[in-house]
Amino acid sequence: MASGTADVKLKVAVIQMKPKPLDPAHNFAHAKAELQRAADQGASLAVLPEYHLSGWEPNDPQFVEIAREAHKYQAAYQDLAKELKINICAGTIVQTAPTPASNGVGNTTTNDDSKPVLLNISPFISYTGELLGTYTKTNIWIPEREHLTSSVAFAQTSTDTSTTSDTQQQSQRSKDLQHAGIAHSEPSNPPASPHDVIQTPLGNIGILICWDLAFPEAFRSLIRQGCKLIIIPTYWTGFDLSDAGRKVNPDGEKLFLESMLVARAFENTCTIIFCNAGGPADEGFLGLSGVYAPIAGRLPGSFTDSEEGMRVVEVDLGIQEIAEQNYRIREDVLGEDWHYGYEKVEGNVGVGS
Repeated sequence: MASGTADVKLKVAVIQMKPKPLDPAHNFAHAKAELQRAADQGASLAVLPEYHLSGWEPNDPQFVEIAREAHKYQAAYQDLAKELKINICAGTIVQTAPTPASNGVGNTTTNDDSKPVLLNISPFISYTGELLGTYTKTNIWIPEREHLTSSVAFAQTSTDTSTTSDTQQQSQRSKDLQHAGIAHSEPSNPPASPHDVIQTPLGNIGILICWDLAFPEAFRSLIRQGCKLIIIPTYWTGFDLSDAGRKVNPDGEKLFLESMLVARAFENTCTIIFCNAGGPADEGFLGLSGVYAPIAGRLPGSFTDSEEGMRVVEVDLGIQEIAEQNYRIREDVLGEDWHYGYEKVEGNVGVGS
């Protein structure tokens, strides 16, 4: 397996599937079959969509019950990765937040309404079956905010509820945050970035989820850590745009995705693996799963519609090195005299020095 990105070519499988609502057993079986096909076709990495095990049905009580047992599917994907000898980004798996008594499994944290705290977590599993890291969604889409907790909010809650005198509790809090893939800092230290790279057999990889795509700061946080390959599991539909918005442009969400994916690849000199849910277009599904790179744009073999299926895309990571030679964006961003930054000023976001 490759350890860097320059002059590296790899095969990436994107699995564009329509999850059956609230039926994780069915959806896992579907994903397993597609992962087998991906491995048979020589893919070194396979990516699944956001919410691929349950669909997005947050108002159904079964949604929470599925989240309580979600860790079992993460373990099943680890076994599958080892069996098939393929790296897997298992889309996202909604899980209940861990408590100190649970050691990351079983019992769950609750919020003020005594409802379980739900985290939208993306695991990265190596071809040896090892869980190399996880990322918890940071930027929550507007309709999700009633149901999901962001990585930042969960980390802050964990900090607020711990006591500095109880070292055992602090240690468990750190383990809980690590289990959720959330960077954190002690109360006396500056806030940690919610975005960390994961060291993998394919090099340093970053994971973002769906609505994170809208925020360039998330990408910059990753590339400043040396990340050049970013995976984005997504459940993004055309119905995310309001009726008024669709009157302006019926394909507004498709335009958003295609524009942002190419723009983010260019402005960060990175390669993006985007895996969206698929399904009938008249049900709002957009698809467009594939690989996006600077200069090249959407790579051949990527989906151009919402059709369900699995595609293997050949990725030449050397393209981004050509882009860097031309534009030197990374050189500027990583330079000591980099002149842009952001800071919170009295509750507002301002430009810092």
